[in-house]
Amino acid sequence: MKKLFITIFTLSFLNTFGQLITKMPEIDDQTSYETDITKVEIRGNYTIISFTYQVSQRKNDSFQFQFPFPNQNQPSSNYTISFNPKSYLNGNGKRFKYIKCTGISEMPKEMNVYPKEKYRFMVYFEKLDAGIETFNLIEGKNRPEESHQYWNFYGVHINNPFTPPPAVAKKSEEPEKEGEILVTIKGKLIDAKTNQPITGQVIFRFDFDAQKSDSTKTNATGEYSFKIKPEVYTFVASAKGYENVQESMDLSKIGKSQQFSQSFYLNPVEKVVKKPDPVKEEAPKTEPKFEVAKEETKENSPIKIEENKFRLDKVFFELGESRLLPDSYAQLDGLLKMLKDDSKMSIMVEGHTDNVGEPTQNKRLSLERAYNVREYLISKGIAGYRIQFKGYGDMKPIADNNTEEGRKMNRRVEFVIL
Repeated sequence: MKKLFITIFTLSFLNTFGQLITKMPEIDDQTSYETDITKVEIRGNYTIISFTYQVSQRKNDSFQFQFPFPNQNQPSSNYTISFNPKSYLNGNGKRFKYIKCTGISEMPKEMNVYPKEKYRFMVYFEKLDAGIETFNLIEGKNRPEESHQYWNFYGVHINNPFTPPPAVAKKSEEPEKEGEILVTIKGKLIDAKTNQPITGQVIFRFDFDAQKSDSTKTNATGEYSFKIKPEVYTFVASAKGYENVQESMDLSKIGKSQQFSQSFYLNPVEKVVKKPDPVKEEAPKTEPKFEVAKEETKENSPIKIEENKFRLDKVFFELGESRLLPDSYAQLDGLLKMLKDDSKMSIMVEGHTDNVGEPTQNKRLSLERAYNVREYLISKGIAGYRIQFKGYGDMKPIADNNTEEGRKMNRRVEFVIL
């Protein structure tokens, strides 16, 4: 948390002439407290972030001791700053590219900075999508062997409300307004095994806000039809005795009224009937093999530790790094299936570390690890708004940090079903 919030936490939201401005935004974590974000503007085609930079007191003392001023009006300096053009913003699983910066040099060029001076600069990124009210600013990966420190900000909270989508037409018979663009979606619900139509319903929701949704039922022949404004939608087809089917359609670039066909093929839910084991004189030799397979499946399942809380004990990272190792994918795919089976489920991914190293670095590392778990799930098709993430660092140990076994247990990732 930034120092300013201890004494005066002011979050100012303005909306003037199409601009969204957040002054002194709340920030969950950052890699350097010499640099502050003072304002975030969403204007035109840009997200504009205003910064201030000032050499820390520790560096200030170092300047005065090691580099005496040869000229009182023009002190010497060997400390420089610049901004990485490879930086980006990340929100809801989507990246927004760097455009330009003003008031600061762009890497590899550098500009000298001096003690007691405050520097102000602005960085332009692609415009954040409406509804993204928390983002990360990633300038680069900090490594111990490098002298350059990147400025990364995690969990920047801004005012960027989602604009409610146009009202969905309740009935296809409703007359269209003159000049209004509407997309007609027609199709059938079909049994995937028999190719016969089935009755059910289709839920359609705006992709970035699950609360804004509507539905329509099929007729006796499995047909459905509705009209919607051209936006990005997710459709969920369901019928009693069948597994749900989900599809997404980006209709936002459609410039005229037209019709689309979208049929859904639903698989029947298999009823498992347990048959009695035949009486045999000898136990089948394949029985041990079955037990091993069963045990392997159990080993990859998350460990339930509370009613809605689970531990991902088979999720691994490189030592001291946040990159997921491939051995993690089996257990993460189990979590992925849970999220796909229940389209309404949302979770909080929590990262934890042992107490080795600096507490601030541990918190940042745990945050990045939780974030990378979230990114993996998003890359497999889960909507970003369904997955929150948080890093606790070494604040919540579950074992003794004085032993290697205890430290190993404290390095963990958990998730909570919200």
